[in-house]
Amino acid sequence: MTQLKSLSSELVRAEVARYWNAFIGKHGEELSAFYASESSVFGSLSRRPEPGRLAAARRIREYFGPRCVLRAQCGPIEVVLLGDSAAVASYIFEFHAEQNATAGGEAEHIQHGRCTQVFALDPDGQLKIFHEHMSLPL
Repeated sequence: MTQLKSLSSELVRAEVARYWNAFIGKHGEELSAFYASESSVFGSLSRRPEPGRLAAARRIREYFGPRCVLRAQCGPIEVVLLGDSAAVASYIFEFHAEQNATAGGEAEHIQHGRCTQVFALDPDGQLKIFHEHMSLPL
């Protein structure tokens, strides 16, 4: 991956798309690599934050089985640039998982899920997720 010097809204939107492609494509190493080592994640049902790479490992265990079928779609991605090296992306998403390892293999359907991801350049100039918060509408 190339070292970046500054961010743009287009680059952040492309990273969000790449993130979901890695998730839906069941590319575990790629999904884990999105998270900075010191990142934190609030999942859609979590009661407390967990380290990003631990969240990625849990998602790999729950959703990357050979029988699990995944689909996801993002709505428009709003990006707020926080200077040259950080940005916040927020968007609505749909997520569907069939025959996953959670809830006894029951289908999981999230419509109108909300996601906020804080992206920043790490010391090596790599774009990483430093914080992620997914939630469900009540």
